[in-house]
Amino acid sequence: MATNLRGAVVGASTLLGKELIEELNTSQKAWDVRLADTGDFTGQLVAGGDEALVVQPLTPEIFDARNFAFFAAERQITRAHWREAQSAGATVIDLAAALESEPGAVVWSSWISGSPAPSISAPVIIPAHPAAVMLGIVASRLAAAFGGIHLVATVLEPASQQGSRGLDELHQQTVSLLGFHSLPQEVYDAQVAFNLRIGVGESAKLDIGKIASTIRRHLKAIAGESIASSVTLQLVQAPVFHGYTMSVYAQLPVNADASAVRRALHGGVVHLTNAHEEAPTNQSVVQESGITIALSSESPNPDTTHGFWLWIAADNLKLTASHAVACAEALTTSRAR
Repeated sequence: MATNLRGAVVGASTLLGKELIEELNTSQKAWDVRLADTGDFTGQLVAGGDEALVVQPLTPEIFDARNFAFFAAERQITRAHWREAQSAGATVIDLAAALESEPGAVVWSSWISGSPAPSISAPVIIPAHPAAVMLGIVASRLAAAFGGIHLVATVLEPASQQGSRGLDELHQQTVSLLGFHSLPQEVYDAQVAFNLRIGVGESAKLDIGKIASTIRRHLKAIAGESIASSVTLQLVQAPVFHGYTMSVYAQLPVNADASAVRRALHGGVVHLTNAHEEAPTNQSVVQESGITIALSSESPNPDTTHGFWLWIAADNLKLTASHAVACAEALTTSRAR
C-alpha cells in the first residue's frame, strides 16, 4: 500500500500521543509519520507499524513536507510551536484545544452528520472534545429520527483526561489512603481517590467548570445550537483512571419503542449492547475506538412523553486519537474532491 499521507506527532511520549501513533499505524490509509517531543523523551524508540520510529527533538524541520501536524502535547507546547507547522505548510490538528481562540481555528467532528465542514484551507482543526462527540452523536441521531428531544446527562470525568500527571496523582492518593498517609494534591488540590466531586480545589491544575463549558461549546460547534440547547449536563470528577462514562436520560417528543431508538442510534462508531451482553464499563471499553451504549426504557406514563435511559462509555484517549485521525483523513478527502 503506497504512502499517501504524511504526518508529524508532537507529544509522542504522552498518553494521548501514544494512542495517536497507534491509530495512525493501524489506519486503512497509509501514513508516513515523524515523532517529536521535548526534554528527555527525545531519542526514544516507539513502535511504528513494521518498524521502530525514533522520537526526534521538536524543531521546525520536523514539520517539513508534512500534510498534518498532530499536537498531542501540553497546551503550552502547542502554543509555542504551532506556527512552525503552519509555516511549513502543514495543517495543525490540535487535540488539546489550545488554539481555539486563534483566527481560523475550527472545532469539528467528521463523525456527526451535518456538522459544518471546515474550509479545505483551514489552518487549525480542533477535533471536538470526546464527551461532546459522544453527546453530539447521540443527540443528533435521536433528533433526526424523532424531532425535538431533550437529554439530561451526568458525565463522569476520568483522571487520564489530565494525562500522566492525573493518573499518577490518583494512583498515589489511592495508595496513600490505604496506607493512612497524607494525600498528594498537586493536580486536583482535593481528594479524588474513592471520591466523587463536582468541583476540585482552588489551586488545582484543572477547572471542572471550564471543562464542562468546553464540552458545551464544542457540542454547539459540531451539532448546532438546536442540538446543544437540548442537552443538559453535569460533569463529575470520578475516581477512575480511564474511560468516559455517562448516564443519560433521553426524553422523546413521541412514544417510541426500544427497537426504533436502537435503529436511530446504531451504526458507525456506535455499538449498542444486546440482551446477551453486559452493559459497558469504563474498563470494558479500554482500547475500543468507538462508543458503546446500553439502552433501557422507562415505563410509559400516559401523562408524559416516553423516555429512555442510556448508559454510554468510551475510552477517552482512544476515542480522541481515532477521532483526530478521522478528521484529518476526511479533510484530505474533501481536498481531493
